[in-house]
Amino acid sequence: MSALPRSVAYGEPMPSLPADSRCDDVVLRAVNGASFSANSTIQFDFNNVGFIDPASIYLRYNYSITSAGVSSMIGAPVYAPFARLNVYAGSNQIESQSNFNQTATMLTNLNLNVAQKYGLQSSYGYKAEAGVPSLEELDGRTTTAGETGSFGAPLPCILSACEKMIPAFAAPQLRLELVVDAVTNMFRPDSTAVPTAITLTNVELCYRQISMGAEVEAMVRAMPSISLRTQSFLNTASVLGAGTSGQVSLVYNQRVASIKSAFLAFASTQTDSNLWGDSSDPTKSNGSVSLTIAGQQYPQTPYNTATNKNGLLQALRVACGNVYDKHNNFSINSVEWNLEDGDATTLTAPAKFFIGVDTEKVDSEFIMSGVSSQSSAISANIQLGTATTDAHNIHLILNYDAVLEIGADGQAALRM
Repeated sequence: MSALPRSVAYGEPMPSLPADSRCDDVVLRAVNGASFSANSTIQFDFNNVGFIDPASIYLRYNYSITSAGVSSMIGAPVYAPFARLNVYAGSNQIESQSNFNQTATMLTNLNLNVAQKYGLQSSYGYKAEAGVPSLEELDGRTTTAGETGSFGAPLPCILSACEKMIPAFAAPQLRLELVVDAVTNMFRPDSTAVPTAITLTNVELCYRQISMGAEVEAMVRAMPSISLRTQSFLNTASVLGAGTSGQVSLVYNQRVASIKSAFLAFASTQTDSNLWGDSSDPTKSNGSVSLTIAGQQYPQTPYNTATNKNGLLQALRVACGNVYDKHNNFSINSVEWNLEDGDATTLTAPAKFFIGVDTEKVDSEFIMSGVSSQSSAISANIQLGTATTDAHNIHLILNYDAVLEIGADGQAALRM
């Protein structure tokens, strides 16, 4: 007799939780202060109790801005204050994301559509407190003199991306750090009044802590080691100068074992721009872009901005998942996509010309299925048929596989 389809296999066992299981909503306050300003570090220590639900980790905080007038806060405002995210397991640093505000803003634009951003407007901080936003006002924020308020959002990191719950009781002390950026990096340089200070207070890291009882914890402790599949991002930059033309090769020394996908963001350095919140086409629709990883070119045929620029949006979708995934959403309109080197951008219409390359050998059900860059540096190959007008910081953002390993001795390490 053939097996029953799962939809009518009524005899399958149903997993059940131990009777003494419980779930607590944990709110962590920073361990190193109550008020944080530019260039300071915010530290959170997770409880060494129960299991951490990775999908429940998020940040919330209050802010106050010292400014004499109207200012333009760039990117996703909730992430704009944070230049770096670090994670430690005991004495080992297992993650360090530089340019965290840029990476998180890019992921917001590549994972949420305008309807989703509209629903999160207040939490993410888009537009301003007053007035109903249009669909074109879901980037950046117009702040006022002495403005105060609160934001909240998920934190894309090595912990929140774990595919299984994290056994905090068996792990070394887990610490998450956020480094506050300089104020001038959070606002457009051409703001009416660039703020002189920003202060973050009531900064809280929230998550669900699940206890399954002593018997389950003893079974977990008895395991020789625990391996948690996860993923995260690396962000580094090289400079593309003004007046550059022809073939350019930019080198990035990012060494990881499995790159799932790679993204290029072309940030502006001009005063009439959103700085890291912009990504404008440096080829001016007259060139091509590719990457060289471990001696192989990705994609095999370089992305050509002269022949089919709009088709590159589908390649970007593949780098974010696949083109048939109804949850694979963008928040990029045609104006934002087609902004080029030399164009002035606005707060509500930042440049969003992101290049995405899928580098996995097969789909993501396999661990470490991406290409390795451990043996050599990565090159971004840019063919410029027209000379650049402005200088750009070209950011290579890698989405990589990793395994968080917790040994029987309570030590932890990250394999990436």
